[in-house]
Amino acid sequence: MPKRPIGSVPYVYPVPIVLVGALVDGRPNYATVGDCAIAGIRPAVVVVSLGETHHTTRGIVEHGTFSVNVPRTADLALVDYFGQVSGREIDKSELVRSAFGELETAPMILTCPVSLECLVVNECSVEHRRIFIGSVVQAHVDEAFLDEDGRVARLGELDPILYALDNRYYRIGPAIGVGYEEADKLCR
Repeated sequence: MPKRPIGSVPYVYPVPIVLVGALVDGRPNYATVGDCAIAGIRPAVVVVSLGETHHTTRGIVEHGTFSVNVPRTADLALVDYFGQVSGREIDKSELVRSAFGELETAPMILTCPVSLECLVVNECSVEHRRIFIGSVVQAHVDEAFLDEDGRVARLGELDPILYALDNRYYRIGPAIGVGYEEADKLCR
């Protein structure tokens, strides 16, 4: 099938939706972010990109820390709301229960089953975006989703929110294979 050029569009799917947390004016604040990616496993590094003028961006710049909170599809209305209102006008911390871990300036949402405490190790700006590279200082995961080795074992039950550039939210489907085992099927 021939491919048709459609312009400069970052079609990298799926897009995980996360709530990035920062302490702003002494209060936890959270921004709905689709621009979040793993930048390395060892060492554990994530990248988030926020608008230069976002309220949460100010807290990250001020403290050099942030959290990445993975919400469940049951929290979709709250996640969508957090993406539409600014912490300048609404105290988002009143809508969720927050906690702090090792980094005392990276608020985490207690109802999110996965929260990462991140220390900014590098940052840059591209046009109107502020991009933060964060070293994961600590990952906090609800016990219900961990296997005996301490890894998230049941991603389907975690039920994270995914987004697509068609302006719709999605959820994950069933597993389709096992890493480092599927290639064996080519060699048979």
